[in-house]
Amino acid sequence: MKRKLLFALCVLLALLSCKERQPVAEEDVPGCSCPHCVICIQPYNGFTVQEAKKLVPKLEKEFGEWLFGGWEFKVMESKNLPKEAFVADRNRYKAWLILDSLKKNPKKDGGIDVVYIGLTPEDICADIHGVKDYGIIGYSYSPSTVCVVSDKRLKDKSQVWKPMLHEFMHAFYGAKHCPKDDPTCFMKDAKGHGTFNVQNKLCDSCKRRVNSQSQN
Repeated sequence: MKRKLLFALCVLLALLSCKERQPVAEEDVPGCSCPHCVICIQPYNGFTVQEAKKLVPKLEKEFGEWLFGGWEFKVMESKNLPKEAFVADRNRYKAWLILDSLKKNPKKDGGIDVVYIGLTPEDICADIHGVKDYGIIGYSYSPSTVCVVSDKRLKDKSQVWKPMLHEFMHAFYGAKHCPKDDPTCFMKDAKGHGTFNVQNKLCDSCKRRVNSQSQN
């Protein structure tokens, strides 16, 4: 009940925000298109349900501050990463196979769109930068309903919400990397060198793009 009330409040705030952004009378707007979804966190391989639940207040705060929409967070039961995703000689897991596993989950929760964020302490990889099984922090299909984040390479584990927000924006909004390559922007392309310690905002360009995509 508490979760539903919180989600309703988030949606209400998003609706109010939407009205503020529309320079027309309310009666001229057939319906507010403010985005909202259920964000399901899937802990994997040693990332416990309790640890994932501890992240929720921070995610609620930061997603609410930076992203235009209404969000409800749910934590799923912990499970093992797909065995077929394991790369033995690199001791890593192929991120795209994790996403394919997540895609098998329902795309709706009570009629509301769902995005799944896999969360693992294991190293994950993808074939990027001309390198096979290149170690990464996060990966997503864009746009899609799935993304995955590993905190293996984070020096400060408390900053894991930043790559989670980054990958969610790729998945849910179909957002691109920061066009300014601003090191302080959450959407900066890491290019193998994450700047999470200085990332503290969405730059104006990324804000405009996300808000524009939200209203299309």
